[in-house]
Amino acid sequence: MPETNVFFKGVDSEAIPDLALDYIISMSKPPHLSEYTDQLGIPVVSVSKDALDGYAEEEERKMDDELIQVLERAKERPIGREEALFLFRHTEGDEEAAALFAAARAVRDKVKGRRIRMTGGIASVLRCDLKPNCIYCPYWRELGKDPLSIDEILKAVEYITSHGIRDFHLSGGTTLGSDGADILAIVRAIDKAGFHDVEIDVNCGAAMSLDTLLELKELRVKMVRSVFETLNPKVFARMKPGDSLEAKKRFAQDICDAGIGFGTGILAGLSPQETKYEDYVDFLFQIKGYPRLKSLYVSKFYPFNGILLKDRPACSAREAGRVVAVARLVLPEIDIGGAQGWWATKGGPTSLEAGGGNSALGIHIDRTPGYIDTEKAAREEGFEYRDGMEFRNTIAQVEQYYKEQGMEIYY
Repeated sequence: MPETNVFFKGVDSEAIPDLALDYIISMSKPPHLSEYTDQLGIPVVSVSKDALDGYAEEEERKMDDELIQVLERAKERPIGREEALFLFRHTEGDEEAAALFAAARAVRDKVKGRRIRMTGGIASVLRCDLKPNCIYCPYWRELGKDPLSIDEILKAVEYITSHGIRDFHLSGGTTLGSDGADILAIVRAIDKAGFHDVEIDVNCGAAMSLDTLLELKELRVKMVRSVFETLNPKVFARMKPGDSLEAKKRFAQDICDAGIGFGTGILAGLSPQETKYEDYVDFLFQIKGYPRLKSLYVSKFYPFNGILLKDRPACSAREAGRVVAVARLVLPEIDIGGAQGWWATKGGPTSLEAGGGNSALGIHIDRTPGYIDTEKAAREEGFEYRDGMEFRNTIAQVEQYYKEQGMEIYY
């Protein structure tokens, strides 16, 4: 066919050289097609009107094969950026998601083992002074709420350690520009009270000086978190209008420079549909660049009462689970688990089933919420209310669940 795209029918093969063709397209599949190419010295290709029959099935089969290949490679080495994006885009179906979760569990078991450490948590240790609040966050919206005092925090530490738990987190809000003297005073008090055989994880925004971080390291703080939720600057600015992405990034680097373990978190379901997969992948590969990255938790967006996004659909457990699973395949060495929002919806995988691990929260202590009926709430298994504090002890249930999953619990 010349550049004029003229069609010829019934042309004798011996006359073809005289036509000065650039290439030949045959609407049938003549025998010895490759021989024509050699004889005529120009490309000869065949297009059949029946060629699209079964095309969709063939492409689906090829996609299945490619998915299998990517997941098999993921079991042998961390996946790259394009592979991660491919997995997000091609595991929306039931079978594909199940295959992803299975691969992530296999990597977790191979790299991290099947041991789960029981941990505790103490919340509301510092007030959040961000103005305005993050528009997705349900915390610190209750008027008149006070953070736990140091004496109350020490009661909480006593309760946690009396149940054999030595690893716990302190979580609270952010005051931009703080040097961290407030959290340092809390950790010093814990040490002074004689709680030396503990490992502490601090998650209180992005406001501490390098000197504070260095002293926290001496006081057996094993990890400090700078929780980004998202690393898409536009989404961050819209969802966290009172916070600073650059301050969080600087803080993350300071944590690493201080020689402490660095932890962070991502909120699944925060980005718009059209960019969410690219945002998840960018997040994972940006945090991979921090040399002391030890832990990632995956929260799941839920439209809690009182937040500005109350009409936004909740993130599905499957989507959050796929974030956990792809994170495991990108970052096989770190601890990955679920956080806020997982309990709020039913169905779908747990973070463990999606490849998360290797810790579980057995005790959580917080300020008693002012809006709940404590007598009614106390009838729920594991809840106890006293002295203005909420104690939730689910060690028995957590142990039972993980043992049923074939995991070993240790303290």
